Amino acid sequence: MTIQDMIPSDAASLKRVSTEHPQHNSAESLSDSFNDASRSRSASTLVDEAALPDEKTADLDYPEGGPVAWSVVFGSWCAMFAIFGIWNSVGLFQAYLVEHDLAQYDESTISWIFSTYSFAFFFCGVQVGPVFDKYGARPLVICGSLGTVVGVMMFSLCHQYYQFFLSFAVLCGISGSMIFTPSVAVVGQYFLARRGLATGVAATGGSFGGIMFPLMLRSLIPQIGFAWAVRVVGFFVLFFLTFSVICLKSRIVGGSGDSSTIDLSAFKDKKFAFMAIGNFLIEWALLIPSTYFITYAIWKGVDEHLAYALTAVMNAASVFGRWLPGYVSDKYGMFNMLILTVFSCGVLSLGIWLPIAATEGRNFGGAIAYLILFGFTSGSGISLAPVCFSKICDIKDYGKRYGTAYSLASIGSLTGVPIAGQILNRMNGDYTGLVIFCGASYMVSTVFLVLARGYSVGWKIKTNF
Repeated sequence: MTIQDMIPSDAASLKRVSTEHPQHNSAESLSDSFNDASRSRSASTLVDEAALPDEKTADLDYPEGGPVAWSVVFGSWCAMFAIFGIWNSVGLFQAYLVEHDLAQYDESTISWIFSTYSFAFFFCGVQVGPVFDKYGARPLVICGSLGTVVGVMMFSLCHQYYQFFLSFAVLCGISGSMIFTPSVAVVGQYFLARRGLATGVAATGGSFGGIMFPLMLRSLIPQIGFAWAVRVVGFFVLFFLTFSVICLKSRIVGGSGDSSTIDLSAFKDKKFAFMAIGNFLIEWALLIPSTYFITYAIWKGVDEHLAYALTAVMNAASVFGRWLPGYVSDKYGMFNMLILTVFSCGVLSLGIWLPIAATEGRNFGGAIAYLILFGFTSGSGISLAPVCFSKICDIKDYGKRYGTAYSLASIGSLTGVPIAGQILNRMNGDYTGLVIFCGASYMVSTVFLVLARGYSVGWKIKTNF
């Protein structure tokens, strides 16, 4: 989304903001704050385009708490609960479809449903940013909530491949993007000094949803069947998204809505190019464990109903993984924390998952250890990467560069899972190649992130960046 559009650009709009929202300072204070925004320091919001922290933005009157601000955090938490509850159920959906409705298709083909969902989720999220800038969060959240609920309910009625694709990949993917982007960005309008805490609290909603939905589906499918189990999830989604619609309220609206988000010339900047490639590789690998670990467990002989619960284990660990890295990064540096967690994802995949995949037997303890550790470390790829882009981009270019980077990243989301599935098919169901692909993507991503950091602030390890 375009950061310039979040900033009132003329005297009239500044006057409107200060009049409609008394908690803001004067127009002159706003203007002075953003004129000096090039000296921005670290931020800690997933998509922080409303204001980057610097010496002058401290003059803005951020509530930093209070009933209204925390109700917005609650609304964002509910939105995350619903949309990431669905997101984190894709592995269970894939495992079920492989064994039942779409058993005639190979896993790589089925995975296109869920990789396209991820692609639409990210790519369209970039495109709805300017709409958020101009009209605020609520219109987008209303439309996205209706689309998500309808998509989930239609998913429960599907039997053919194209039906699953249209209802889940297209409708749920686009609708989810209309909820995710504004529900995260609006938190940054109410918090500055405590933004890491507020955003981290909101992000835990996705983890709790990722625990509840897979466990609910695992319990309900044997009792009432897949279709009604998905409908029950749909009613829970409706319940939580209703609170999101009520609570999510923007403080600043009326941007220009400029939809220009792609700037290929940005790749001439080495630090941006390395960061964008590193982020692409994160998205390439991110969904592979959550999508394939259930079918991997079944391949290893784990009972199907128990295997369905494994996703909940990973998401339980990510409750802390979504909050703690963002909180700690405020002190030790966004780039430093992102590099550490991405490197850890690669080490865990190659050091734990690969050995247990390559040996005979289930090694259930090793699988649980991997899911817990990976769940903790993997969430930062979503939460910290956008903020790292803000640290290497001039504020006036951030909107286009963010859009450019995440247009590329969405291609990674689209292709990573199907490529992993094709590797699995070529190896006749042996998961070792898939695991190597996942781990290697994280390790190579680490290299590019280190290069981006080095070209930004030098090569000293202790530099806080």
